[in-house]
Amino acid sequence: MHIVDDPCLSPRVATLLARARRGPGMPADRIRALARAETSRGNEAPAPPEAIEAMIRFEERYGGLWYPLLGSNGMEHGLHGEATVYLTIDGWTFPGIHDGDQTWSVDVLPDERTAMTLAGRPRVINSSILQRLEAPAQLSQVRDWPHVTFAVATEPGQEPTVADAGLPDLDVEATGPADRWWVGSGTAIHLKLHKWWGEEDVWVARCFTERAENLATAVDALRHAVTGGVWRAWDWCGLCTHVRQPAQACLPSAGKRST
Repeated sequence: MHIVDDPCLSPRVATLLARARRGPGMPADRIRALARAETSRGNEAPAPPEAIEAMIRFEERYGGLWYPLLGSNGMEHGLHGEATVYLTIDGWTFPGIHDGDQTWSVDVLPDERTAMTLAGRPRVINSSILQRLEAPAQLSQVRDWPHVTFAVATEPGQEPTVADAGLPDLDVEATGPADRWWVGSGTAIHLKLHKWWGEEDVWVARCFTERAENLATAVDALRHAVTGGVWRAWDWCGLCTHVRQPAQACLPSAGKRST
């Protein structure tokens, strides 16, 4: 069943996909006919059967899907007439998603994890394509709330250590290798991997509260919870697309940019 026809989606994913478009997918027989593989050295090889079946499952479930998120480019899913799998350090992958916000390709593994390669550094960023939908669906629910943005730097390949005590409940469905969400009544906290190449990894940390007067409490809770990283000032809000003073709140729902 294609995901846009699935009646069992979470309410937030259903809301996110209410703005989706669905284009034509690539038929299974066409995928089998065109399937090929390329080794890490660039040599052509027979496509493994499990990789072929993974492409077919992906296309049947997500082929032709497009939905907007932060910008107008949107998230585009599909093989688009290609059926090549590539051997990487994470195993066989195929390019199945184009991230319009980052204007970059996202690779899909046979188990539906996804990976992105930037500056020559591959990184698994989603535990599944459904988790890749749950995380932005949660963001869509709170992006117009008052929020504050920070950054946390860690050693390359390391995640921030977070003590959940004092934070809202961990949102397991929306949490993956590059996203962590804690969501409670009127509060949401998001850690998202922003950069994973160079001398350090950088995670963007955002605190959202439904009421602006509760932001300070959420920020204080997150600062006490996160260890194993270095807090950095962050003067850019990617949600509101403007520069602001470090630790300055954004109030998009009130039509303001600062407090």
